[in-house]
Amino acid sequence: MKEVLMESELSILKNTVKSFVIENVIPAEQSQKGYVKEMSEIEVTSIQQKAKEAGLNALGAKKDWGGAGLPLYARTIIYEEAAQHRLGFYHPAVDGFGAELPSLLENCSPRQIAEYVIPAVSQGKGCFIALWEEHEDNQIDNLTCHAVSNGDEWIINGHKSYIQKMDQSGFGIILVNCKKENDTQKPTIFILELNDSFEKKDTVLIDVQKNYNITFNDFRIKDNRRIGKVGEGANLMKEWLAESQILLSARCLGISIKALDYAQAYAKMRITRGKTLSEFPSIRTMIANGFVNLNAARLMVHDAANKIDNGKKDGIIAAQMAKLFATETAAKIIDDCLQIHGGAGFAGDLPIERWYKEIRLARLDLLKKETIIENIARSIKL
Repeated sequence: MKEVLMESELSILKNTVKSFVIENVIPAEQSQKGYVKEMSEIEVTSIQQKAKEAGLNALGAKKDWGGAGLPLYARTIIYEEAAQHRLGFYHPAVDGFGAELPSLLENCSPRQIAEYVIPAVSQGKGCFIALWEEHEDNQIDNLTCHAVSNGDEWIINGHKSYIQKMDQSGFGIILVNCKKENDTQKPTIFILELNDSFEKKDTVLIDVQKNYNITFNDFRIKDNRRIGKVGEGANLMKEWLAESQILLSARCLGISIKALDYAQAYAKMRITRGKTLSEFPSIRTMIANGFVNLNAARLMVHDAANKIDNGKKDGIIAAQMAKLFATETAAKIIDDCLQIHGGAGFAGDLPIERWYKEIRLARLDLLKKETIIENIARSIKL
C-alpha cells in the first residue's frame, strides 16, 4: 500500500525537490559545453547518488523493492518541480530520481521481482513498455502482435513501435494477444530481457526523442516470464496508461511554469515602440491566460491522481482528460512564450525551443487527442 502524506509533508517534499534541482541539476546542465541535448552517463550517475542520499530515488517503487513507495498524488507534486529545467520534460531531474516503474509489476511473481525489478530499482533503471503498433491507432483491442502456446513456451510474432527509454531500462514488458486452442485472443503481458533475440531499430524524432521499433519473428519466450494471468494484460496496461498520463501531465505543469517565467521576464525587459512588451494588452493577455489555464490544469491533474490513488471508477477517464488539458495548455503557453521572444526564442540559449518540440510529441504520447475525445464521448454515453 502506498504511503499517505500530510499536506505539510508534501510541502517539505516539494521544497526539497526544488532545492535539489536548483543546487544539483541546473548547475550540471550549465556545466555542459555548447547546446545540451543529453547528460553524460557519468553525470547522471553522480546526480542519482545525490538523490539517493536525499531519499529521492525510485519514487513510486514499493519499499520492499528499494523504492520510496510514494502515492501518485505525491509524485505529481515532485515531477512538477523536477521538470523545471532544460531537459526536465522527458528527463526530470535528468533522471536523477531513477525511472518510474509501472505499478502493474506488483503482479510479478517473487522470482520475477528478485530477478528483474529489484536490480532495476537499485541501478536507477526503468522498464521499457512495448505496447503500441504502427497501425493500431491507440486502440489496445486492435493489436496484432500475437503469441501461440507451445508447451511451456510461447512463440511471438509481430511488431512494436514508439518504445521510449529502452537504453535506460533494466528490462521491458510487452503486451501480446495470446491465442488459445479455440483461437480466442487474450491480451497478456510478458517480460523482455535486453539481450533477447528480437530485431531492434531506433529513430530520433524531431531532434529531441529517441524511439525504438522491435520485431519478433518466431521469438520463443518461457511461460515463467508471463506477468499475471493470460487475458489480464489489457486491464493492467490501462492502469499503467493512467499513471503515466498523470505523471506526463505533472511535467507539463513544470515546463509551463518555467515558460511563463521566461515570458514575464522578457516582456518586462524588451522595449519596442518606446515601451516594454508587458505594457501591450495583447502580451498581458497571453501571459494572464497562461496562468489561468495552468492553474486549471493543475486542479485536473491533482484530481485525477487522487482518484487513481483511491481506486475510483472514473480515475482512468479523469487521467485522460488531465493529460489532454495539460498537454494542450503547455503547448499554448510555450507557443505564446516563443511568440513573445520572437527570434530569440529559437536561438537555443533558453530551453523554450526544445520544449516546443517535445510538447508536440507529448500531445501524441499515451493516447492522442482524438482518441481521448472519443473515449470521453463514450463515457458520457454520447
